[in-house]
Amino acid sequence: MMIKKLMVLLLIAVLVAGLVACTPVQKSNDQAEEKPLTTEGPYKGFPNPQAVITPQELKEIMEQANVRIVDVRNRAKYLLGHIPGAVNTYRSDYGDPNNQYDGMRATPEQMEKLLGKLGISEDTLVVIYGDSGFHDACRFWWLLDMYGHKKVRVLDGGLEAWKAAGYETTLSQPTIKETTYKIKKVDESKLATVEDVLAAMKDDNVIILDTRSYEEYTGEKMKKGAVRAGRIPGAVWVEWTEALDDQKSFKNYDELKKLYESKGITHDKTIIPYCQSAVRSSHTTFVLTQLLGYKNVKNYDGSWIEWSHRDDLPLETGE
Repeated sequence: MMIKKLMVLLLIAVLVAGLVACTPVQKSNDQAEEKPLTTEGPYKGFPNPQAVITPQELKEIMEQANVRIVDVRNRAKYLLGHIPGAVNTYRSDYGDPNNQYDGMRATPEQMEKLLGKLGISEDTLVVIYGDSGFHDACRFWWLLDMYGHKKVRVLDGGLEAWKAAGYETTLSQPTIKETTYKIKKVDESKLATVEDVLAAMKDDNVIILDTRSYEEYTGEKMKKGAVRAGRIPGAVWVEWTEALDDQKSFKNYDELKKLYESKGITHDKTIIPYCQSAVRSSHTTFVLTQLLGYKNVKNYDGSWIEWSHRDDLPLETGE
């Protein structure tokens, strides 16, 4: 009799767990408030503090109806645990499979389809997070920004910061109500092409900024996808990780300002960041534009993958 009771209790527990895993995340009918973020502490001096969000601030608004949390880690990581209510997308989802170079940005039509599938509307507040320095979150932010979606915030410190704040993760996946998303305008002033980079090599008012590791910059190391090692001639090197503190969150305004200005990267210049496939350079683009207020920053989408494949383009190696 005791064994039968235990079996019944175990069956009930399994059924309850299944119901919880399949239950859609319910949100209140309150609209997402455009509350200003803190202007003190690490965000003091940032010209656009609403571009970032702390775990505590996300916790306050995450149940509101017009907020969509987007996890941009790979699918396996997402399935092992994520912020409650978060939907998942990864690099291949917002890349263009028809482009000859890996990792190039999705077309407006491809992006519209993806955003609709994620349940994002034109007035949705999108909060993006990743891990390992959250450069993937900034890549997704750059695409949304270029395609005209302005209500976007990046979770400072990513999933690690969320956990460090004592908040739980879940295995449950939300039910997504798909939308019809329409991109009205593409801001190509945020994008650099090969032609832009070639012109920049002859222009003292433009800085080509290499955000890769030092070994990639010197040509000692070459990542998969490239066919030649080295850097774009004349490029200044500031690795993207330099913008982060020991906790993998953004450094404060004064530290960031000193970092970039010490390398001649100033507001009066046009800056063209690049890396391997414009993911790490998107992180630097976010820092320069949103945290330091630079007006003329063009992320080179083709980056080193495209440049290395072109035999007609010059390169440098060494220190």
